[in-house]
Amino acid sequence: MLILASESPRRRELLKRIVQEFSTVSPGVDELEEGEELEKLPEKNALLKADAAAKNFPGAFVIGADTAVFANGKMMGKPGSEAEAAGMLTSLSGAAHKVISGVALVCREKNLRCSWSVVSEVRFKKLSAQEISLYMERVNVMDKAGAYAIQEFPGLLGATWKGELENIIGLPLIKLQEVLEKEGAL
Repeated sequence: MLILASESPRRRELLKRIVQEFSTVSPGVDELEEGEELEKLPEKNALLKADAAAKNFPGAFVIGADTAVFANGKMMGKPGSEAEAAGMLTSLSGAAHKVISGVALVCREKNLRCSWSVVSEVRFKKLSAQEISLYMERVNVMDKAGAYAIQEFPGLLGATWKGELENIIGLPLIKLQEVLEKEGAL
């Protein structure tokens, strides 16, 4: 049995690309938002989510994931307001930033607990206030780290990237598929 500990519709759609059957559960955890090594937080949060769900399903392989945007030495989570979202997009305008997804795979019955991070680089063109406003009208930015979804209207952002696109969306599939196969979960 394979379980995705996430309520994210984007992660569900991504996982469907490599796995035919799986269940989803809400991990019901408070994510870490600060710490000594900010860039390790997505991986730590992925483990928190997978561990929490695995308690209720000890024989299942449980996948946890967390994605964050990092720019100017700061982590950008989901915006708390439209003004904060506009500020995030303004700060990402014309510059490169990192997207880090942490992934964890836990199976208590098999004593399996592993995690890893995948890093991609994204660059936006210099955005005008009008372009930011238009993007925010077309995309629900409130539930997205860094206030954007690379798969939704990337042309408006002039977005280019290095690395795995699925990582930027929220679930890096290449390494996940390798680990699932290695552990006999597929």
